[in-house]
Amino acid sequence: MTTYDFIFSNQLRYRVTRHTAFWIIWWLYVILAVYLPSQPFKGWNLSGPHPILDKYGLAFFIKKTLFFNTLIPAVLPHATFTYAIIYFLLPRLFLKRKNIGAIICLCIGITASFFLLSIILMYVPYYHSRVSGIRTIMPSLDEVIQLTFKSSLVNVPVVTGIAVMIKLVKRWWIKQKETEQLTKEKAKAELQLLKAQIHPHFLFNTLNNIYFFTLSNSKQAPEMIKKLSGMLNYILNECNQPTVPLNKELKMIQDYMALEKIRYGEQMDMGFEIKGNCDNKLIAPLLLIPFVENSFKHGASKMLMPPSVKLNISVEEKDLHFLLTNNTPGAPIQTSRNGSIGLKNVKKRLQLLYPATHELNIISESGIFTVFMKIRLEENVDKVNTEEINHPTDYAMA
Repeated sequence: MTTYDFIFSNQLRYRVTRHTAFWIIWWLYVILAVYLPSQPFKGWNLSGPHPILDKYGLAFFIKKTLFFNTLIPAVLPHATFTYAIIYFLLPRLFLKRKNIGAIICLCIGITASFFLLSIILMYVPYYHSRVSGIRTIMPSLDEVIQLTFKSSLVNVPVVTGIAVMIKLVKRWWIKQKETEQLTKEKAKAELQLLKAQIHPHFLFNTLNNIYFFTLSNSKQAPEMIKKLSGMLNYILNECNQPTVPLNKELKMIQDYMALEKIRYGEQMDMGFEIKGNCDNKLIAPLLLIPFVENSFKHGASKMLMPPSVKLNISVEEKDLHFLLTNNTPGAPIQTSRNGSIGLKNVKKRLQLLYPATHELNIISESGIFTVFMKIRLEENVDKVNTEEINHPTDYAMA
């Protein structure tokens, strides 16, 4: 049995266990703090004379104390009143803001409990005392009312208040967990939707490039198909996890830029540089590729002069620094309103996945478009051997 199961589980065995534990603790409190100091051991004078204990023995004293003087006249009425409050009055009236009905039921419950407690206190302990020869007459009404008021005004509010407080705290905690779970599920669904939008958008552009080379019977088409096959395998089989090895994410970007390099040929000024140790680092899948794709779609493809795309990635301890620059045809690109689908999606994913551990600056000046991003990477504690990426010097051409 775990602590969580003991406190929150709705299984019958756990509920019975924790309720039993609660009332045993309350029973011990009644014995040690209420009954013994005022009856057999007044003022806890353990060395003084105790006629009942001396006359009837310890076994009789324990039976009388535990059963006839505390369990039946105290704990059972307290439990009855407490359960009526937390399982009827609280959920059906107070929590539904039916205050008038709740107050009326509370008054009825207090009155009924008072009479029930009076009857129990009149007959159970004193009847046992009379049968045992300790008392010869039944208690007076004044004596019973005095004891009833003492129990009703002190002990009943205390135990009921504690039980209600525990119930409300548990209810609040469960509501918080449910809210957190709903938030996580909503964020997860939203992330899946964003990733689903990235896949066709990214593949559509790549397939267009391959289609163009296929029509022209280029010898480079098979190599492009091979690289696309590896990218598809990564996207479809490995990107369904919350995080992926950073090496594999960078390998896919390397293949994508290689495809674009084949498309543009020698006129493309492309640079791709990686610094730092990328091993055993994890990143959200398909987080970087939309920026790279955007640099070709809205930058290189629009250029009349030789296009330029430079990507610099550095890993410093747990931080990834991503710097991407590309030239643009003159006027600054309005990314805030008219940005591509990929950029909008990746901004949203950053907010969901790295809410307080990322920086993103996009600067669009005349002729230059720059993206700087910094995110906090996770570490792969399992240290799975990830695929090494080739050093991209082949694509760093002037």
